[in-house]
Amino acid sequence: MKTLAYHLVNVFAETRFGGNPLAVFEDGRDLDDATLQAVAAQMNLSESVFLFPPHKADTDAHVRIFTPGYELPFAGHPTLGSAAIVRRLGRGGDQVHLSMAAGVFPVVAEGDCWQLSAKPPVAQPLMTNTHRLAGALGIAPNEVRAARLIDCGTEQLLVEVCCRDAVLNCRPDARLLDAYCRNRQGVAMAYVWHIEQGVATVRLFFTHHGQLVEDPGTGSACANLGGWLLLAGKHPLTLRVEQGHALKRPNVLHLQVSASGEIAVAGEVIWLGQGILQV
Repeated sequence: MKTLAYHLVNVFAETRFGGNPLAVFEDGRDLDDATLQAVAAQMNLSESVFLFPPHKADTDAHVRIFTPGYELPFAGHPTLGSAAIVRRLGRGGDQVHLSMAAGVFPVVAEGDCWQLSAKPPVAQPLMTNTHRLAGALGIAPNEVRAARLIDCGTEQLLVEVCCRDAVLNCRPDARLLDAYCRNRQGVAMAYVWHIEQGVATVRLFFTHHGQLVEDPGTGSACANLGGWLLLAGKHPLTLRVEQGHALKRPNVLHLQVSASGEIAVAGEVIWLGQGILQV
């Protein structure tokens, strides 16, 4: 039996019990893929991550990210939380380079606020019509402004809606989300957003075993929002991104898109504690 040490952090947190929880396991070596996935299912958080020794030159750690159901090539709050634990373990400092399936991501810190640099965006049109998309999200068709698949590390469906209330009033149907909101990898997911006076109100929905799940704070989708705005020529910009309202789990993300097109996502990481798991 193997003992796994892990840390629990809240990412994008402005208060101790806000943000998006994350389990960071110090050492994923000698565990097969099935065990890594089983541990993530046991933790039952949005994501759990496993740290490995560097796989590439000039990196501080290799990271594998798992939801309770599958592995991800990249995700935002696991990237920031992993960087914070790499520093806490003395394996890196305020500048950390993490390799993962989607590539190498630089992460920098000012105190406990961590910022990642995302990949340049790749966009794809969505083949679902507006009425089907609106039905999947539980809103009126005239509330949908535009929808695209964007990939700055993880491809996701982004849906711009007409107002903040349209974001907050979404009542997705898991069956229709599964049918009409899949990315090209087959993952059913929708990131609904509206920007008003420098603040983006957002929600992210996905399905797991046919059930609807809402994520409290999604850095990868925030990066993809930056990609959308970059491709639309709406940069440079700085946005406060608010998520988690309906879950009573406030998350605050900070999105920057520079004049030259670099996309950065930042947020506070609060360390809560640590433990061990026997597998």
